[in-house]
Amino acid sequence: MHRIVLRDDKMIGKKEKSTYYYSYNKDQNADESVFQKAWEVYNKYGLSELIRKVYNLSRHKLKYFSHKLYYETLNRYFVLDGKKYHYFINRYNALNSERAVEIPFTIEFLKQNRYKQKRVLEIGNVLSHYFDFDHKIVDKYEKENFVDNIDIIDFSPKEKYQIIISVSTIEHVGFDEPIKEVGKSKKAIQKIISLLDRGGIALITVPLRYNPEIDSIIQNKEIKFSKTYFLKRYSNFNLWKQTSMKDAMQHVYGSRYPAANAVAFLIYHKSS
Repeated sequence: MHRIVLRDDKMIGKKEKSTYYYSYNKDQNADESVFQKAWEVYNKYGLSELIRKVYNLSRHKLKYFSHKLYYETLNRYFVLDGKKYHYFINRYNALNSERAVEIPFTIEFLKQNRYKQKRVLEIGNVLSHYFDFDHKIVDKYEKENFVDNIDIIDFSPKEKYQIIISVSTIEHVGFDEPIKEVGKSKKAIQKIISLLDRGGIALITVPLRYNPEIDSIIQNKEIKFSKTYFLKRYSNFNLWKQTSMKDAMQHVYGSRYPAANAVAFLIYHKSS
């Protein structure tokens, strides 16, 4: 049985701390203490670089607690298609980005579609950073023992899937890879559709005005999705509200706020 379980505070804290510090010191051993890492940074780069890293880490933690306080006391929800969702906040890549709305919508999507006892596939290793959730994960680049490191285009399983999810991943396919390939993002979406079982359903979330190919697919309806929803960011505190596709396409990635300024939720239901 598949069951989504939010990682406990100790597990999250340990994972977030090592991962966040690791992003500043990719050549360091993750098992070393903070003091050991700080000493090595000082010896290798000097005092000014150590001060810069400590400052960035402190600022990140302060931002996390300020956002958390704001979400918990003033603006706890965003609304999409008439339904309220709790904002999601986490120090691992979900502090000041579209993950605040993508994650809660995706979890609710799984629950509504009765993911238990179903074959679930995730393209891009995202949910495992926040939840204990036993399902198939395909990610070309992220190395984990529970992830299949294969290009989604080349993924050819024997079985079809009843639910497929992909959170802020497809926009990178063919666009942010070492060798760019025009048209690969569209091929990736078509591949997801082909991997669906009859009656299966897929959810793909993507930032807008990041990959022109994704924007074109949505605007020109190159792929006919069953449902599409759009949210735009409107606050430094990472608040979001529903909007039209036309309005969402006016909000350029990283222009006014960090990361996505508008995000699309693309749902495809494969008829039985």
